[in-house]
Amino acid sequence: MVPVLSHDPERNANPETAPRKLPEPYQDRPLEAISDDIRRVLSADGTLHGDEDDPDFIRRQIVSIKNAALREGFLYDGLLPAFAGGAEHDVTFDPETGTVLKFTKPERAAYVVNFDLGTPKMASALPLEYMGRLMLQNDIFSDTLRFVGIGGEPGERRIITRQNIVVGRPASWEEITSMMVEDLGFNKLRHNHGIGYDDSYAFVRDDAVVFDMRPANVFTTGEGVVIPVDCIPVKLPGGKRDFFDRS
Repeated sequence: MVPVLSHDPERNANPETAPRKLPEPYQDRPLEAISDDIRRVLSADGTLHGDEDDPDFIRRQIVSIKNAALREGFLYDGLLPAFAGGAEHDVTFDPETGTVLKFTKPERAAYVVNFDLGTPKMASALPLEYMGRLMLQNDIFSDTLRFVGIGGEPGERRIITRQNIVVGRPASWEEITSMMVEDLGFNKLRHNHGIGYDDSYAFVRDDAVVFDMRPANVFTTGEGVVIPVDCIPVKLPGGKRDFFDRS
């Protein structure tokens, strides 16, 4: 028998109920680096250019990334979110590090906006497209999103990323518009083309469009800094700026 010492909280903790230690921020990887890895992994097993009409296509890609995560030490088997979120993510707050872990829904990689049919449409994202969306979020808003790993249970894998916790209040519509137009050089669109929530705003400039801007996704800190945390940015394809200028 191994004695249980009263001053040893790890020995005293019931393994069935003790909170699981969360991944440390120093273990995270830049989105650019993991995107390069994803390209290599998916090309190696032949799923990068598979049949995108196959309903299993996204799941197979996530499983491929999971296998690589296992080899590289980024598989957090059984790690699940603490709280249900919105349509794209569930979350776990990590107050000790001032960050939040964002888990995609099981076997999904959130959403992107594409122009495959000529007009912007919401679509389920492939993992590499999801990484591209997050990198664009970092570029436009100086965010610090980074890749944590793959979590969830077998058959219900989730992509985990990390974002800094923002302390503040929901931004007003006026604050959102001022930040996007005056600070970042976007123009507000007359309507959101059905992307995101019905009341959300959308903004365009020569290199990007940002959808689903609304108070629930944008916060104002006590210092008056407006910070988007969960919008949908998309790189503007060539020739599409005219479409938004006309619409």
